[in-house]
Amino acid sequence: MGTDCNICSTKCFGREGYHGSCCTLEDRDWIIGPHHDTEDFIKKLSLKLGREIQEEEIFINYDEGSKLFPNKSTWQNPESYPALRVDFFNPRLPCIFYNTKIKACTMYDIRPNTCEIYECDYLASNT
Repeated sequence: MGTDCNICSTKCFGREGYHGSCCTLEDRDWIIGPHHDTEDFIKKLSLKLGREIQEEEIFINYDEGSKLFPNKSTWQNPESYPALRVDFFNPRLPCIFYNTKIKACTMYDIRPNTCEIYECDYLASNT
């Protein structure tokens, strides 16, 4: 992982000790999407995990997502989908592939294009 990963996992948005904001919902009006390479990512993930992955295992569609977060406008916008699933057992609501303990994406090497090209304002102005 490169320099950006070091910033994202230790000083996200310039805040010491903060990490992975783009991979977590927290209490913000944020969605991890849209993803336009779902089929390609599912193929890569299936190969990596050694089993066939179904789209609904990893992506949320508009019908489901708009009901999950009725008070968040990004989740009410059909153009935000498909979005990556989040871990509802973690209070930060991270993407199911973001490990908050190691502060890294567990699928970084095959991550979807939306994740790969994402650059927050902090990175854009500080790297």
